[in-house]
Amino acid sequence: MQWLLSKLASAERSGSTFRENLLEPDEERTLLDASVEFTTEKSGMEVMCKLLTSNKYEWTNAARLISVLKTPLLRLCTRYLLQEKKRGKALDSVANFHLQNGAMVGRLNWMADRSEKGLSQSAGIMVNYIYKLENIEENAQSYFSKGHIQASSEVRDNVEVQKQHEENMD
Repeated sequence: MQWLLSKLASAERSGSTFRENLLEPDEERTLLDASVEFTTEKSGMEVMCKLLTSNKYEWTNAARLISVLKTPLLRLCTRYLLQEKKRGKALDSVANFHLQNGAMVGRLNWMADRSEKGLSQSAGIMVNYIYKLENIEENAQSYFSKGHIQASSEVRDNVEVQKQHEENMD
């Protein structure tokens, strides 16, 4: 979550020239509409930042906000897990552990951990890692040598959505 919060915070501070918009225009409009009772922020990214950093996580009690945040947060979580790297390896330490041991990213589970810790660390998203005995060695070797992260087709579909989002922003 810290990765996302730093992206949101830097977008708020930076000028429009270098601003990375993490939301699709329709996602932003819907989020602004759904959040009027929670915040008076003027951009979707400011709203998202405010909601995700609130101490009481009030947004988790609003079905419409949960629904509106699902698509962009799952897309951004996929980006974080599969594309954001440090020294060629997954930025997330838990992902790095599983990937080094030959797992693949199997599924993202929306609002699976509503505990305070789960909400603060990952907006309630949990990840399933799959260990297929016949692929463990190959997956681990591919990760070590090339930084390649194996993912299920369900998760890879989120990567395609992320690529389309980036193309739309260009």
